[in-house]
Amino acid sequence: MRTYDFLIIGAGSAGCNIAHYLQKKGKKIAIADKEGVAGGGSGAAGAFLSPLPGKENLYNTFINNALLFSLKFYEELSPNAIVKKGVLRIANENFDNDKLEKNSIENRYYDSKELQEISHNFNKIEGYFYENAAILNPHEICKKLIEKCDFYQEDIQELVCEDDFYVFENFRAKNIILAQGVIKPLVKTPYMEISPIFGVKIDVKTTTHVPFNIHKSISISANRRDGLVAIGATKERHDTSKMECLTSCEKCDFYVNSEQGQIETLLREANELIKLENLEVAKIYRGARATIKSYFPVIGKAVNYEESLKKYPSIKNGTKIPPDLLEYFPNLYLMNALGSRGFVVAPYLAEFLGENILNNAKIPKELSSEQLFYKRARKNNP
Repeated sequence: MRTYDFLIIGAGSAGCNIAHYLQKKGKKIAIADKEGVAGGGSGAAGAFLSPLPGKENLYNTFINNALLFSLKFYEELSPNAIVKKGVLRIANENFDNDKLEKNSIENRYYDSKELQEISHNFNKIEGYFYENAAILNPHEICKKLIEKCDFYQEDIQELVCEDDFYVFENFRAKNIILAQGVIKPLVKTPYMEISPIFGVKIDVKTTTHVPFNIHKSISISANRRDGLVAIGATKERHDTSKMECLTSCEKCDFYVNSEQGQIETLLREANELIKLENLEVAKIYRGARATIKSYFPVIGKAVNYEESLKKYPSIKNGTKIPPDLLEYFPNLYLMNALGSRGFVVAPYLAEFLGENILNNAKIPKELSSEQLFYKRARKNNP
């Protein structure tokens, strides 16, 4: 039986990045996923790396710091898997012209005449160009990240701990990191209320030269190195009170029989921005991305909710119990809720979590599993 320092469950952007980080630190790593590498929401992601404009606050500062970190990281990891040509952002109901222009991120305004001088295929649109933006090939990146780790395509449904190891059929691991996205976690974490968000992406062949990424309500990529253009969108939020992710997106009732409508919607919205000539749809990807109410990702040790409240019931009334006194599942960590910006934040989060695990470095409060635990416990005070 093979023995590992860490088993990461989930081979999307989160799992692959933390696997890569720990392997680089000399740890023996296994990673498991029932759908394969980037087989879920990460594989369906547009994998656009873009800044978040607007007035500075805790969230967009986090995103923009993560972006700068990740752009450098991916360029060093796999230069051929990233195309860095910037992004043109078009005003919409969430980001008006004022928000796109007046922020701390350097940008340049293009009117419709200037854009049509760049490419006659642009429709009569205007927008703001941000230089620090790119697109990745998600499958290529994830496979590169874990090339020195052992991958198992397995549907792990139970954690069994014996003699300080988590034991499985073919291997055992000292530590577990749950990076499962929308899949129901293997331990009870009621403080982490995952809300799946539906995403869809198509890769298309076109003779149109797309000079840079374009984003409005959908995203269109510049021409990638493989000759394709990606068109993607985060379209709908699942109602978690009515459904739970128990299968792959290709088999889910939420998506079934909707493929043609999804393609038509993406193509219609894309052509409102730029005319894509001699168009041929090469492939469609669908997947659910995990978020929580605060929009921040979650990393850290897995708090045992029930045992912590049993030991310290006064937490419900606001008593401040230090995190190191809480009860935790043994050698079990979380990295989840990366949302629609998974490839932007994953390398940044992997460094935070990796340093916390290996060197006890502090995790920022807004990202920590403990912070969510306290909020949930006090919220449920009758």
